[in-house]
Formats: sequence, C-alpha cells, structure tokens
Amino acid sequence: MKYIGYNSDIINYLTGDLTLLNAIIKNFKKHLVDGEPAISIMFELGYTEADVMLTFTDIFKSSFEAIPVEGEYEVDSCKFYHIGSKVYFSLDPDETPDGVDGISADDNDYILSGRVEGYIFEQNAED
Repeated sequence: MKYIGYNSDIINYLTGDLTLLNAIIKNFKKHLVDGEPAISIMFELGYTEADVMLTFTDIFKSSFEAIPVEGEYEVDSCKFYHIGSKVYFSLDPDETPDGVDGISADDNDYILSGRVEGYIFEQNAED
C-alpha cells in the first residue's frame, strides 16, 4: 500500500497519472474515523494491476443511499473537484451542457467532504 496524497494532490494524481474511468468498485464502506463519519471506496483500475482506495472524512453530504454492489458498479464518468475548502466527488454526474462543470443538482452518487485521502495497492509491489 502506498499513500498517494490528499485533497488536491489526490485529485490531480487521479486526473493525471491514473484515472478512475472504467474502474470497478471492489468495496464501499461507511464507517467511523476518529469517531466521525467516513466513506471508503476501493476501486479496481481497469487498465493496470492496481487498486485505489479513497477515504472521505469530514462528510458534509452524501447521496449514496444504497451501497453499490461490489464488482457491478463500473465508473463510466466522474467529477472530482476541490471547491474552496471542500472536496466534491460524483460517480454519476450530470453530463448535460449546464451540469458538466461544477456541482449540479442532477449529479448522483456524490460525496461532499472536507478531506479525501488516497492509497494505491499495486500487484507484485514490495513494501
């Protein structure tokens, strides 16, 4: 496991070196970190032998009403922004011309949080 950053660092990393497009959700977990609500999502990347885990803390809002079925939720598109002091992430974003940039009321499966951390798990990697 390798720590790959938080907030803007992880957002830039996942829009530069790696991408979540075509990834599959391996695990989705709502839990507590230091007594506060958190959401962790493990993605199996579609183009490499690596998994990426994102852990969102300081949750302001989340629209995940049901936990995605592991192995059946493929990421076709996503939004991942650092807006002011908050992080916005949507796995089912509004892709209309009015909703493609920024937060849209028609985005689904989203998380608005104060912090996100990222980790990469690479096959055959030595710790």
